[in-house]
Amino acid sequence: MLFSELYSVIKSQDEIWFDPILDVDTKLFIDPFLLFSSSEEHFKNAHSKVIQFFNEAFILAAKSSGVPSSLYYKKLISMLTFPEVEEICLGYTNKSTGGSGGGEGFSHSIAAALIKSIRVGIKEINHFEEIGILEKGIGRDRISDICANIIKEELIAFTQDICAKHEIPLKQFKVKNSRFNFEFKRWEHNIVSLPLNPTNNKPILLVPESILRELPSINADGFLDWAWSNENETLRTDFNFEIKSKINKEDIIKVASNRVDFLERYVNYVESKVSLPYDIDKDPSGIYKWYEQSQKIQQMKPIELPIPNDHVELAALVKLLIESFNSFIINNSGYKLLWNETPLTPKREEASQLLFFGLVKEHCKANNIDFSREVNQGRGPVDFKFSNGHQDRVLIEVKRASSSKLKQGLLNQLPQYLDSEDIQIGYYVVIVQKEEEYKKISGLKGEAKKLSEELGKFIDVFVIDAIYDKPSASNIK
Repeated sequence: MLFSELYSVIKSQDEIWFDPILDVDTKLFIDPFLLFSSSEEHFKNAHSKVIQFFNEAFILAAKSSGVPSSLYYKKLISMLTFPEVEEICLGYTNKSTGGSGGGEGFSHSIAAALIKSIRVGIKEINHFEEIGILEKGIGRDRISDICANIIKEELIAFTQDICAKHEIPLKQFKVKNSRFNFEFKRWEHNIVSLPLNPTNNKPILLVPESILRELPSINADGFLDWAWSNENETLRTDFNFEIKSKINKEDIIKVASNRVDFLERYVNYVESKVSLPYDIDKDPSGIYKWYEQSQKIQQMKPIELPIPNDHVELAALVKLLIESFNSFIINNSGYKLLWNETPLTPKREEASQLLFFGLVKEHCKANNIDFSREVNQGRGPVDFKFSNGHQDRVLIEVKRASSSKLKQGLLNQLPQYLDSEDIQIGYYVVIVQKEEEYKKISGLKGEAKKLSEELGKFIDVFVIDAIYDKPSASNIK
């Protein structure tokens, strides 16, 4: 459900707020670098506030000398404790809007990065995301949460103003880290009026589209690309790096730590070029528009689903849903939703998974049938689960045929999911987007049959032909 859908808001073209999907996180992140150039009234001082925060943390880190028992270090850890900001409905968790969070263990990682920065000669930080290049475990989700915590006061005011404009009702919530008190260097948890997210009974915070990206503008891979292009000889002679693809995060940390001048020049390079937010309208990665597309498809091509009474009928229902998705992709130009047109390239695997999830969810909702997307189910992230009580359950995993783990998904992952949950039926849905991929998948059905016999379960493979520019019966846009 979209925020605008829940509160019957018609968002005009001049409004800049991101309209979040309330029950499934969108894999976008706040990029602190985009705050650097933000002209939005609520956020014109946000970047300087972030830098002020980290300069204060920098001073505490220097005074602590990295000694855990020192009062300065303990104050630093308290300051660097950032809970996940679930209210913005962004991040990694695709089952809901709650993820792993950021407790004291993570704060030690940030402290270690700050202390390392001091030791390698960095005297001040103008873009705190630099620390993600100097320490493992500080990825885009963590950087986004750090930024969201520090500017939460601005996000609250931004959300309240939008709600006032559209006459959206507010409720009172106790919000963690709602404000940082710079005088006493401590977080405040205040009672704040915000709109309700009924899918988790938590508040909603709206975010400007202009500060959202898939990756921070300053990131470890970007640093590697810059260094490989500009300092190739040094990387080869001083660090013995011959092949870029074999350089891992530990290697990048080593380069950044030993050549701080590289890091400074890389940041200057990023500052000199234009950094753009994610294009919500074009949605090149297929991580957002799937929701509206799924609704439109279901309304134009509804199907009737019988309520299943046992595992046989449940399996038949799931098969019907997969066949319906296949028909849409092949006969109604649905394949176009899995491709970027300029340049003509397949969207990543998640685009297929989300479109499948959205369409199946809409069909199930229309027929009052329970359906959920699973995250961290058993040993790993199984894609979908259908259930009719505890005994009658079906698992589905969706993979692109181009995946390097295509066979592993069928022969290892899916059976592990089935075993860990004691489920008897699993479907493996494979999306084909290039003619040559048919050779790669030619033996999968036979292997699924053999696997079923060995495990005493039912495992089947469905192939979805999403090759571009095929004849179609109709066209859904």
